[in-house]
Amino acid sequence: MPVLSKAKYYKCPYCSKVFPFKSKLNQHILVHTGEKPFQCSICNQNFQRKEGLRYHPRMSDFSKFYKCLHCSRFFSSKYYLNRHLLDHTGEKPFKCSICNKNFKWKSNLDRHILVHTGEKPFKCSVCHKNFQRKSNLDQHILVHTGERPFKCSICNKSFQRKSKLDRHIRVHTGEKPFKCSVCNQNYTRKSKLNRHIFVHTGEKPFQCFICNQSFQRKSTLDIHIRSHTGEKPFQCDKCHQSFKRKDSLFYHKVKNKHL
Repeated sequence: MPVLSKAKYYKCPYCSKVFPFKSKLNQHILVHTGEKPFQCSICNQNFQRKEGLRYHPRMSDFSKFYKCLHCSRFFSSKYYLNRHLLDHTGEKPFKCSICNKNFKWKSNLDRHILVHTGEKPFKCSVCHKNFQRKSNLDQHILVHTGERPFKCSICNKSFQRKSKLDRHIRVHTGEKPFKCSVCNQNYTRKSKLNRHIFVHTGEKPFQCFICNQSFQRKSTLDIHIRSHTGEKPFQCDKCHQSFKRKDSLFYHKVKNKHL
């Protein structure tokens, strides 16, 4: 009977999970990288696993499918083909009735509407904090569990989100992949580029539902709304004084040596 302690294991450089076979590790790593190395030679659709390609419709089955005339991909229904066609046409058929912003998918419009209504339908069962998106709730849960599944292969620092790991890796590489098409300035984060674009367009997409004042950043809108509500969510853990802004709490701690 083999002794388990002597068995060879393969450790994931991203999340430290171990696997008994190198092939299983390589398959798992695709979850972190998002790579899809297996491509259908007929419709060019990519898959993360060989099994996905194997169960993909064969040549004889494609007569039952809908083909995109732009890129030759096949879809199981006309509904999915029409959704895919929006990638080629750039059409955004779903319009917000409040600010007239357009969206490609209805799900994105539904999510956007929450910006105007302030509704946060997803609640944390531990601390009862509410979130607008389920993905944000899922990420928040890691604060309670302490789990950090995404690990930097360069310095071994761990992160709760893959997006934060990707952003951190740019500290090592110096890469700035997001470029402004107007002034050619580069940014490490897409969110910073999006914020910068407003300098050129003058757009202020975040509107206060109380007084209708508009802002370029959601964070500025959140601070502004507190001038109406009187909310002070940032509290000093030494003297329990509360503040509307996080930076005000920080300056208070420094000034009064409450760090």
